[in-house]
Amino acid sequence: MAFGLALFGCGGGDGTAKSAGCSPADNRLLCEAPLLFAHRGGGKLRPEETLPAYDNAAALGTHVLEADLHSTLDGEIVCMHDADVDRTTDGAGPIHALSLAELKKLDAGYQFSPDGGASFPFRGKGVTVPTLGEVLDAHPDAWWTLEIKQLTPSIVDPVIALLDAKGASGRSVLVSFSDDVVQEIRQKRPDILTGMGAGEMLQLSTVSDETEKDYEPPTRIVQPPSHAVSAEMMARANRLGLRIHTWTVNDRQEMEALLDLGTHGIMTDDPALLAEVLAER
Repeated sequence: MAFGLALFGCGGGDGTAKSAGCSPADNRLLCEAPLLFAHRGGGKLRPEETLPAYDNAAALGTHVLEADLHSTLDGEIVCMHDADVDRTTDGAGPIHALSLAELKKLDAGYQFSPDGGASFPFRGKGVTVPTLGEVLDAHPDAWWTLEIKQLTPSIVDPVIALLDAKGASGRSVLVSFSDDVVQEIRQKRPDILTGMGAGEMLQLSTVSDETEKDYEPPTRIVQPPSHAVSAEMMARANRLGLRIHTWTVNDRQEMEALLDLGTHGIMTDDPALLAEVLAER
């Protein structure tokens, strides 16, 4: 199947506005579509995975905020995509080798440039790498998709503890490419929504019309890369009650094509553009 062949070619329901049987009190991630996800907080518009990014995305009316999670040397959970600080700050080295105090000394707005390096408007503005607790406090009513990037040591327990402490466990989906991580979450907290791991998505890709009736999805959330989304995938997902939230889409025509297919959610670095596209439909 095309879905299976295309699913990991790059690095890493019913399609209506409200699903049948859902009410406003139900989980937004399962009931509403199409959803606008601010990938890394909207890293094309503000320094990615920082408080300015999440503040801007929220102001644009983003439905779901996205973050990636690692832990510091002293066990604090922080939001950053990469395992090291080199690409987005003025520092260098692995996150897990730095204490939170050391991490907070870095300028997380240093590398951001909206114009290809002509200007760096967030340098020296006090933008830091945020903890998960800080972003949850800043947006106490937000919905989240949180990707656990760090595999060793496991950070499942502290992530869940933070979500519980901040009242966000019912407004989040926890995802990981690691099947072991998503299985750990489900074993410890079956009440928390998870996405499919990489192996589970590959298993889904092998489902055929003949075997579909015997397939039991491990969860209802699937987050594939955008090039893997097809009419065939969407039809099967809708029959199985799955929600397809795809990444990372920054082109207007691709956004429109995915929406035409009935994709349930789109992750973008440019939430202003996707908000514009959605408003036109």
